[in-house]
Amino acid sequence: MIWSMIRKCRVVLDKRVTLANNEFNSLSTRKKKRIVLVFGVVVSGISVLLINQALHPQENEGALKADRISMPHDIFMKDEINVSEDQLIPVGKMKGEIDGEFESFYVAVDGKGSIFINRDIEYSEKAYEKSESWKQISKEKLDEYEKDLHFIPARSKGIRR
Repeated sequence: MIWSMIRKCRVVLDKRVTLANNEFNSLSTRKKKRIVLVFGVVVSGISVLLINQALHPQENEGALKADRISMPHDIFMKDEINVSEDQLIPVGKMKGEIDGEFESFYVAVDGKGSIFINRDIEYSEKAYEKSESWKQISKEKLDEYEKDLHFIPARSKGIRR
């Protein structure tokens, strides 16, 4: 069945190529030269643009970022969730390179909307309880990190996008 469809497509394609070939061959020599020259210039231009873009990559400042950090005013939590003062709400993880050094840390917020980061999180049920390993940072500092690092959102209960 598939082979018969492939044969049919090939027959249709062969007919169209033959028609285009006959049409092109019926043109005058001068028109043929112009068409080939224009086609060559267009293909060369596209090739030069692609090579130039590969050699000189640029950050697209106007591009939309796929993931941004959801701050407390952006997070829609269920009303029945009550967060204690010592409990943090996971927002996500940031990682990447700043000044040639690898950076990686977890981001969380408390019930009041203060932002905390942890570079050495403990992997247990108490991971998101306030402790000395969680350092409070300002929104401005988080914005600086967001410019250079990749954000990976948390996939946990309590946060809906």
